[in-house]
Amino acid sequence: MIFIDYHSRVPIYEQIKEQIIMLINTRVYKPNDQLPSIRNLSNELNINVNTIKRAFIELENDKVVYSVHGKGVFVSENPLGGNRIVKTALEDAKVVLTSAKTKGVKKEDLKSLIDEIYKEGDIND
Repeated sequence: MIFIDYHSRVPIYEQIKEQIIMLINTRVYKPNDQLPSIRNLSNELNINVNTIKRAFIELENDKVVYSVHGKGVFVSENPLGGNRIVKTALEDAKVVLTSAKTKGVKKEDLKSLIDEIYKEGDIND
């Protein structure tokens, strides 16, 4: 379910975070569902345990997941309702959009791209 792009500039832990958020957003994981264990993901993806752990810690800090000692990591009741995730996403988008504007990308092209992205997954239209 989680795919890592080793050629991406995005750090692996960030890719894991984003994909878990996407899986929650698309209802693959629902509130109180248990996520795969850190060790299982580490073995499945052939990635260091500490990298997976960092992604999970950041997800927990963002209130997307919660951990139960000895049981595992679970999806929070309102995982994406927190303003922190949305605020961070908007800040990231602002940086990219500002760069695109500086490089001469037209507003209409950006709007078309946004429409295309939201049409693909129908997430949060």
